[in-house]
Amino acid sequence: MLVAAAAAIGVGLVVYGIVVPQRAAAQGAAPRVTYRTLADVREQLRRRFEPTGVPAWIAADQWQSRLQRDLISADFELRPYEFRILQALSGLLFAILALLRFGLNPAVLVLAVIGYITPYVLLRNRQGHRLRVFDASLPQAMEMMANAMKAGQSVAQSLSAVTDNAGPPVSDEFGLARREVELGASVESALNNMVKRIGSADLRLMVMVVTIQHSVGGDLPAILTTLADTMKQRAEVKEEILAATAQSRATSFIITLLPIVAAVLLYFLVPDYFRPMFTSLLGWVILAFAALLLFIGNLLIRRLTAIA
Repeated sequence: MLVAAAAAIGVGLVVYGIVVPQRAAAQGAAPRVTYRTLADVREQLRRRFEPTGVPAWIAADQWQSRLQRDLISADFELRPYEFRILQALSGLLFAILALLRFGLNPAVLVLAVIGYITPYVLLRNRQGHRLRVFDASLPQAMEMMANAMKAGQSVAQSLSAVTDNAGPPVSDEFGLARREVELGASVESALNNMVKRIGSADLRLMVMVVTIQHSVGGDLPAILTTLADTMKQRAEVKEEILAATAQSRATSFIITLLPIVAAVLLYFLVPDYFRPMFTSLLGWVILAFAALLLFIGNLLIRRLTAIA
């Protein structure tokens, strides 16, 4: 019990340190982050790009770099090895709780795996949510840049207009790009670094437009305005398609989730009734066949309602 309590407190403190500042910033309770000195900027960039303080055997792992990109994209203030420790603590907590409740049986291993992958699922959800918010605000940011350039400012100076007037996460990312330019980086390099941090296809298209214009010339404000209008129209069409396919997507979710929830409840609430499914070959065959049918049905519905 003491070990379970300690693991629960550790996981709770880490999650609280991640979620509460982000929720406060989203509600406007926390002030916008400012970089008053070049040392503050260098520290922020170092935390995002340099894996300092990481043991060599961890830094050499290829999975390390992928996980680091996911953490940066989700704006989690954790290094990859710290996130792995969080996963291990979560898996240990789930395993101890299963051991105390069910004793030594396969449920301990199942819940340990669930606890281990839960932080990564939350990370991916946070990453996807931040990307969607960024893409939704990007057309407005492009219009701000275009208006600033029409007023006589350069591309580098137009980044300040987005930083000062847009909301997070757009203002945060454009603020970092602006500071990189102030430290001596080129506009193209700063924007490409922002693409690496966010992973947005729309942002990559905008950076491509800026890069081409810098090479061959052209009316960049007009191009950005046209591109922003195109992105808005595409978003409207996508919303209409999502509204038209909402019922089918909900059906897919419910049909997939309902038998899984029923099986889990039966396993934990009435273990004697559901135990033959795990203690006989026929039970395993039935479960595998049911999982295959669920997967095929879910895949077909998703393909029918997918947005190209």
